[in-house]
Amino acid sequence: MRELYIDGEWVDAESAEGIDVDSPVTGEIIDTVPDANAQDVARAVAAAERARQELREMTAFERAAVLDEVTEYFEEHEDEIARGITEEEGKPIHESYDETEYVINSSDDYGHDGIRLFGDVVPSEHRGRFAYTQHEPYGPCAVISPWNFPLEVPGGSIYSAIATANPVVFKPAEETPLTAYHIAEAFAQSSVPDGAFNLVTGAGGTGAELVADERIRLIAFTGSTEVGQEIAKTAAERNAQCLLEMGGKDPILVLDDADVEHAAASIVSGSNWNAGQVCCGTERVIATAGVHDALVEEVVDQTEELVVGDPFEAGTNVGPMVSDRIQQATHEHVDEAVGRGATVRTGGESEGLYYQPAVLSGVTADMAIARDETFGPVTPVIEAADYDEAIRIANDSKYGLQAALFTDSLERAHDAANRLEAGGVFINETNNYWERLLPFGGYKQSGSGGRYGSKWHLEAMTQTKAVMMNYRDY
Repeated sequence: MRELYIDGEWVDAESAEGIDVDSPVTGEIIDTVPDANAQDVARAVAAAERARQELREMTAFERAAVLDEVTEYFEEHEDEIARGITEEEGKPIHESYDETEYVINSSDDYGHDGIRLFGDVVPSEHRGRFAYTQHEPYGPCAVISPWNFPLEVPGGSIYSAIATANPVVFKPAEETPLTAYHIAEAFAQSSVPDGAFNLVTGAGGTGAELVADERIRLIAFTGSTEVGQEIAKTAAERNAQCLLEMGGKDPILVLDDADVEHAAASIVSGSNWNAGQVCCGTERVIATAGVHDALVEEVVDQTEELVVGDPFEAGTNVGPMVSDRIQQATHEHVDEAVGRGATVRTGGESEGLYYQPAVLSGVTADMAIARDETFGPVTPVIEAADYDEAIRIANDSKYGLQAALFTDSLERAHDAANRLEAGGVFINETNNYWERLLPFGGYKQSGSGGRYGSKWHLEAMTQTKAVMMNYRDY
C-alpha cells in the first residue's frame, strides 16, 4: 500500500485500511492507497497550520518560483503522468496529454498573476489619511477534487492556494488517486516549506474529516452538487470560506439560422469528450423547429463516426466510463426517456465500461435526462418552437454552469449572452469549453464562492484587508 505525504515526508497511514484502484481500461487492480482516518487527517492539517507563517513570509516571487519548480517536474514526467491518467480514469491518451499540457501552460498564469495580485489605493474623505487594501491568505486550505480531471482540476486550486500563501491538504477522488502522487512528488522535490503541501488519500469519510477540522479556513471543492451542499453546510458552522464548482446540465441552443454542420460537430465533441464525464459537457441540445430535423440527422451521422475503444490506441475518440456506478446512471436516464416516448437514434449499448455514444430525439424538458446530470456520452435533443422558448427551456434548470448558442444573428448572440443563466456563455462554440484566462464557475446550484482560473482563482483564495494610516491628526 502506498504512503501519505505529510509535513514534507512520505509516511505510513495510521489507518490499516486501503482502497484498491481499478483501471477502467483493463478492469484490473493497479494499486492500493490508504483510506486515511481522522488521525491521518489531523496530522496533515497540523502540518499545514505549522507551515502557515513560513509560507506567508515568502515573497510572491518566491512562491511563484516554487510553482515553476513543480511545473518542471510535470514537464519532465509528462509522458508518465498522461499514461497514468488514461490508465486510472479511462480517457483517450490524447485527452490526457491535453490535460497535462493545460496544467503545464497555466502554471505561469498562477505564478505571475500571484505576483500581480495588487491591492488598491483608496481616496480618503479626510485629510491626513492614507487608505489602501491588500490581499491576504485565509490559512490552511482543503483541496478536494473529482476523478474526471485528476491533474487539471486540483492543479488550479493547489497552484492558486500556494501562490497566495494558503497551505494545502489535498484529498483526491478515491477513483483516481494515483495522479495525486505525481503532484505530491513535484512538491516534495520543490523548495516549498515542509507542511505547505500535504496529501491524504481516502474515501468520503476522509474528506468529511478534513472539511470538519476547524483549522481548515478555506475549502476548494469540485464535484457533485449534493456533496458540495453538505460541505457548504459544515463550513458555514464555523464560517469557513468555500469555493465550490459543482454539477451542470449544460445546454446548447441551435437556432434556425445556424450552420448545422458546425453546430453538430460542436455538440458531438461536447457530449462525448471524456466519455461525457465532464461537468460542463453538452447535457442538453435545444433546437428550434426549423433546424431540428436536419440537426438531429447530422448529429447522428457524426456520432456514428466516433471510434470507441482502447484509449491508448491512436484514433480512439471515446474510452471506457470510469465505473459501473456512473454508467448505470446513464442507462437509467436513457431507459426512462425511452419509456416516456423518446427515441434512441443511435448508440446506447454497452460492453463492460465501454458505452456506445447515444443520440436521443423526442426528448421533453420534464424527463430526467433533460433535468438531472447524466454524466455519460449521450446527446438528448429537445425541440423548441422558437428562440424565446429555447431560452426558457435552457433556463428552466437548477443548474447554470455553461451554455452555448449557435446562430448567424449578432443581435440574438448578444441577447442570449444576457438572458442565459449560466456562468459562461459561448457563441458558435461548444459549451464544453474553457480557456486558461477565462473565469470558470456557475450560477444557481452549479457553484458559489468565486471562480476558477487565473486571477479569478487567486482572488477567490484571498480575503481583502482595509488599511488606513492617520499621518497628520494625532
